[in-house]
Amino acid sequence: MSPSQFEKENEQRWQRLDRLLTEVEAGKNNEGVEELPQLFRQACHDLSVAQHRMYGGHLIARLNTLAIDGYRAIERRTSGGGEKMVKMVFTEFPQAVRRERGLFWFCMAMFWLPFLFLAIWSPFDPEWAMSILGPEGMIQMEMMYGKDTSPLDYMREEFGSNFGMFAFYIFNNVGIDLRTFAGGLLGGVGSIVIMVFNGAHLGAATGYVHHACNPETFYSFVAGHSAPELMGVVISGMAGMRLGLSLVKPGVYDRRTALVLGGRKALVLITGAALMTAFAAVIEGFWSANPFPPMVRYVVGGMMWMLTLGYLFLSGRERENEA
Repeated sequence: MSPSQFEKENEQRWQRLDRLLTEVEAGKNNEGVEELPQLFRQACHDLSVAQHRMYGGHLIARLNTLAIDGYRAIERRTSGGGEKMVKMVFTEFPQAVRRERGLFWFCMAMFWLPFLFLAIWSPFDPEWAMSILGPEGMIQMEMMYGKDTSPLDYMREEFGSNFGMFAFYIFNNVGIDLRTFAGGLLGGVGSIVIMVFNGAHLGAATGYVHHACNPETFYSFVAGHSAPELMGVVISGMAGMRLGLSLVKPGVYDRRTALVLGGRKALVLITGAALMTAFAAVIEGFWSANPFPPMVRYVVGGMMWMLTLGYLFLSGRERENEA
């Protein structure tokens, strides 16, 4: 087949593809847009044929332009932008947490058992909490939650504004999530150590409040943001453990392939955990740092726990049932 015959035979299809691409680029709604993937594949095939048969630079350049423009249009449509982010947050992330239910309960135990032990035992034997917090930690707790002090006054003096508090907490707390995740590269041991340490440290702080500070000031302050912040720590541990287990137990894959596959699963978990922690930082900086009555804070905190757990256990279930 000569170049002119090849061009004449496929000209109508190429023009159709070019018109669709122009309309997609202009943002117009087009009833025939579902043809785009098929026309793109055919254009790529035609480009391969034209190159193999050396049909001339002009024809090859035209088909190459169609192929590039088609790829960009399809990539833009399939990437989804904001729609893909919404799907990840409300469907893929909670589904990923439920698929890893074994790791979820394991990481819950690694974090909450040391937390509860020290929170309950430290008021009876405060030396446990003192040894973990250290002198600086104890002084900070007393400055924030002491008998005659307020965390709001301390934080205003320390950070200057709500935005300053938000920036500090998002940097600090998301950093903890990422370190917990990265610890998974040590076969999961690093993630376990960080989760246990964080649980013990927060438990010691809670117990020390009962020993030397004002519990109502403490609980009313942390109530609003505790649910997404603490569950974010647990889920970042899950992400690290998934990464570590892919190295320790690669199954039928070599370790490099297993790490890649495990990393894809872990990426959804750590992204969701970081978003939860960032959301907690917003609440901590712009809600918890304002003078609301304690009862209002407790009600909001209870609602946040119900919403957080409901989100993790229920969100995206309709898609799972359809699948």
